Amino acid sequence: MDFSKGLYIGLVDCSFIPKSGSKTFGLDTFWSGCAAKALRGLEISVLACVNVNTKKCFALEATQTPPGLSASAPAGEPDKTYNRVSFYLEQLSDCLLLLPTILPWVGDEFYAKKEVFDLFIKHKRHFITRLRCDADLYFLWYKPRLSGQWGAPKKYNGKAVFNDLSRWQKIGTHPQHTYISLYAQALYSKRFGHSLQVVLLLDTRTNKYVFLASTDLTQSATEIAYYYPLRFQIEILFRDLTGPTLRQFTGLTQCQARSADKLDYHRSGDPV
Repeated sequence: MDFSKGLYIGLVDCSFIPKSGSKTFGLDTFWSGCAAKALRGLEISVLACVNVNTKKCFALEATQTPPGLSASAPAGEPDKTYNRVSFYLEQLSDCLLLLPTILPWVGDEFYAKKEVFDLFIKHKRHFITRLRCDADLYFLWYKPRLSGQWGAPKKYNGKAVFNDLSRWQKIGTHPQHTYISLYAQALYSKRFGHSLQVVLLLDTRTNKYVFLASTDLTQSATEIAYYYPLRFQIEILFRDLTGPTLRQFTGLTQCQARSADKLDYHRSGDPV
């Protein structure tokens, strides 16, 4: 694929695959977005890219999530357990080295984790995701250090509040939905240990808001708001992967294989 023709952004997401029986490699409990609950089956972690202009999405890599991994590390011990996030990070790290021209990447709120931000910054890429509505964020302190001031330099200028947007920069309206107002501010997250370009999308009809964040502090709020919904294009790939018939789609859910090698051949051999 020639990534020089048009602007591409990377996508990362997982897809649940139902599987009956008890002898198939990889069987475990995974989250199913369709059922909105965890179910027993298989899971694939998929990396893809989408053309910003045409919105055409292409799969780049799909790896089956191994069983027996915890969904998260124990509280206070993030380095002592190899969990599913560790597995996703390994996949991302291997593929980012092979995709030097794709700079922005997008993932949903599941990937809003310190380890994920650290990985993309280490590889000099930008990551866009969604934050919790009660995210712990702080305004940055820009004033110079006073002469004769004691102690460590001041880093923060107060905690960001969301019921008073007077300290936020109003950008305008969403590029596609005029009823959504955009506010932006560079804020620091103690949880992630990084400064982020945070965009607040306010629905003027309901007065509800969501947060988007990018590790690129120079990225415009309009661009962040436009890029993030493009991640839903990967759902088209999931639909084609798990379609009902082998002729119309790739029929990933119709595979009768049970061993790890055969499942890997079926997954990697599909024309995704």
